[in-house]
Amino acid sequence: MNIEEKLVEEEQLAIINYRGPPEDMANLINELSAWAEDHEIDVAGPPFAIYYSTPKEGTEDITYDVGLSVQGEVEGSGKIIIATVLEHKVISAVHKGPYSDLKDTYQTMVKFVLENNYDIIGSPKEIYLNSPEDVSTSELMTEIQFPVIKM
Repeated sequence: MNIEEKLVEEEQLAIINYRGPPEDMANLINELSAWAEDHEIDVAGPPFAIYYSTPKEGTEDITYDVGLSVQGEVEGSGKIIIATVLEHKVISAVHKGPYSDLKDTYQTMVKFVLENNYDIIGSPKEIYLNSPEDVSTSELMTEIQFPVIKM
């Protein structure tokens, strides 16, 4: 697995903040995609999720944003919020395989961060480069990004 530092340029995001099980994510992505299509919004990349909590014992609910990078003059509506994220540095790796194995990539990335004197300064972002609707689980590609600063 290749882990690299990269600079993410400023981007405008359409997001839905959500608390619930991760299994709801596909419906949220479909809702965002339909909204973008209905409003003729220029989508600038694949869907993503930013995680603010992890499942606790006895519950599957977590807090996360599901979003799309969008371009142009865009206004949110309903539960869809438009936000701008400033340019920032990340540690990035692409995981190939089922979502259930993502924890292994996370562990490898955390080890890399610690060994290379980075400090994680925000929540992790998963960018879904393809979809389980289009490829087998063994072919899923997910980019994981940790926002960081060099210590």
